[in-house]
Amino acid sequence: MAGTTTHPAAIRNAFADLITSTCSTTGRLVFRITGSTATSPSTPVATLTLSNPIGAGAAAGVLTLSAISSDTNAAGGVIAFATLQTAAGTIACHTTVGTSGDAININSGGLTVTAGDTVACSALTYTACP
Repeated sequence: MAGTTTHPAAIRNAFADLITSTCSTTGRLVFRITGSTATSPSTPVATLTLSNPIGAGAAAGVLTLSAISSDTNAAGGVIAFATLQTAAGTIACHTTVGTSGDAININSGGLTVTAGDTVACSALTYTACP
């Protein structure tokens, strides 16, 4: 029988706030191609700039990100993963991207981005594991 691990809200908030402190001054949301891992990120498809600070602080383990600037000249490719990271490349979060039922869902335009396209993100939340 598989077990369940949970964390109290204070721990979940602290973990989510660590994402904020890591990315706040130079944060980026980078969409990447297939083959990306947290330790070996793949080729960027689009790089969006996060606000400073990236959010107001976590509540109930959920961090709601502030405004995210669009990438108006994307490199292009098929999006499969995303990272929240600093401009220097320090990754705070690595996650999958899809069109539904994924950690990040692309709901307009699909996963294929043509070089020079604009890629935007209207809203994003990060939820620390329960």
